[in-house]
Formats: sequence, C-alpha cells, structure tokens
Amino acid sequence: MSSREDFERLRLQEQQEQVALELELQRNRTISMHSHPKLSEYYTHMTAFLSLAIFIAALLTILNISIYLTTVSRLRRHLNKPLRIPSIMMVSLYPIISVAALVTILVPYSWFMCHTVMHVMFMIGGPVFRTLLFRYVDSEQNYLKETSGEPVTLATPPCCCCCLCLPMVVPTKAKLCISRYMVWQMPFWQGSIMLIMNILYYRDRDLYRQVVFFFIPFIIMSIVLGAWSLQITVRMITKLRGDYQLRKKMFCLQLVVMLCKLQYLILYEQLNSFQLGGEYPINHTIHKQTIINILILVEMVLVSMLAQSAYRTPIQVQIDESNHN
Repeated sequence: MSSREDFERLRLQEQQEQVALELELQRNRTISMHSHPKLSEYYTHMTAFLSLAIFIAALLTILNISIYLTTVSRLRRHLNKPLRIPSIMMVSLYPIISVAALVTILVPYSWFMCHTVMHVMFMIGGPVFRTLLFRYVDSEQNYLKETSGEPVTLATPPCCCCCLCLPMVVPTKAKLCISRYMVWQMPFWQGSIMLIMNILYYRDRDLYRQVVFFFIPFIIMSIVLGAWSLQITVRMITKLRGDYQLRKKMFCLQLVVMLCKLQYLILYEQLNSFQLGGEYPINHTIHKQTIINILILVEMVLVSMLAQSAYRTPIQVQIDESNHN
C-alpha cells in the first residue's frame, strides 16, 4: 500500500509540475507577444513592413507640417495679434500629434508617453479654443453687452439627451465663470491623472494594470464637462459671428479626442482578435501599434486640411484696410 501511495503521489506531483510548466510557457508566450523590444533589438530585426511603415509615416508627417506652415502663413497675414496667437495654437495641434505618432513607430517603447501627448493636445486645445471664441467678440463682458440677456440652451452635445429638461439660461458673469472652470479643469484634472498613469506604466506595470480602470471614469467625466461647455459657448458666439465657421472649428478639435483617444483604445483592443506579426521582438504589439499610428497619421493630414479650411475666416486685415480706405 505504501509503494502504491508513493507512486500516486509522484504521479500527481508530475502532473502538477507539467501544468505549472505549461502555464509558465503560456505566460512567457503572452509576454513575448505583447512586450516592447529594446531599441537595439527593434532595429536589428527590422522587417520590410516596418521599413515601409516608417517611410510612409515620415512622408505623412512632412505633409502635415507643410499644410500647417501654409495655414500659419495665411493666419499671420490676415489676423491681428489677439486672434493670431490662439488660432496658430489651434492649428498646431495636428502636426504635434503627427510627430507623436511618428515617434511611436520609431521608438515603440515610448507609445504610452506619445499617446499621452495626443491626449494632452485636446486638454490644451479646449481652453485655447474657448479663449479664441470670446476674442471673436472682444471679451466676455462685450458679449454680455451685445446679447443683452438673450437666453441660451443647455441641450447641446454631448449632453443633449440628458439636459432636455433643463431650462434656457441667461448668461451672466457668474455663469460664464462656471463655464470657464468647466473647460479649464481639463488640463489640471486630466493632466494630473495622465502624469500618474505614465509614472505607474513605466515604473510598475502590474500596478498600472490594476488601477488603470479606476481612472477612466474620471477622465471621461472631465472630457464630457469640457466638451459640453465648449459646445454651449460655440452656440452662443455663433449667434453673433455666424460666418466664422465656429462649428467646423469645434469639430476639428473634437476629432482629436475621437481619433486619438476613442479610436485608439477601440482599435488597440479589437486588433488583439487578429494574429499580427511573429515572435519577439517584432511581435503582435509592434505591428498593432504601427497600424494604428499610420491610420492616425493619415487622419491628421485630413484634419489639418479641414482645419485649414475652417480657419480661413475671419480675415481681419482686409476688413481693417477696407474700413480705413
């Protein structure tokens, strides 16, 4: 009996060791599939697909910068200083995003930092765009004088459905201050969260995976509040400056968060359903990130062209010259 028990114990122990070995191999295979290679390994094992991707990414970035320089040249000629600086800052978002996408392809390990840069562009663009909107009417005080207490609706995207029951409000200095805080909270609130997430990602990856989902609701809430305030402001200023293509400019800004945040996260998960790439170092993650960032580069060229069209108005200098004559 003793020998049989020993045999069963040894057989059970061997089975447990075999299961543990298989789990360890599967874990190593998963790590190999999703980990980022060192820079030296990345360029040593460079493939034709990655070489072509880098070439296309560089061309798209140069094209985006060329569109940006053309737009800036036109803004410098046709806008006075109060509108020129925030307008140039708004059209600068898209080439910066393109450079971040290019750097992600060149240095894959930096992807989260570059993704943060893309996110930061919306955080910065929101307050700058609000400043630009009120500079179109000179100031908040001047807006209140020109509208003479005309009420505005709060049922605007992204809260148009849940705010239908809210009454129209008459803008006052205090309410415009609340609107300003709703926009300016984005760089401070989201900036702090993204800083913490970057530190966790590059210092303790396991802890990052445990806490990342707790931050997402706060980021979404911050984006929704900021976008809602901007949409209300756009509707307010459009009543006075309807020929300035303000909705088009707002749409260009919204595309930043839609393409660089929402689309990025969706594709990042959906592409896991496909087997891309091979073994480490040019693995599934490298191919996945390359595809996503090439797509973003193409989209940023299109958004830059849309922004160039949107910022064709107003043309202050010609108006001033005609008035002077």
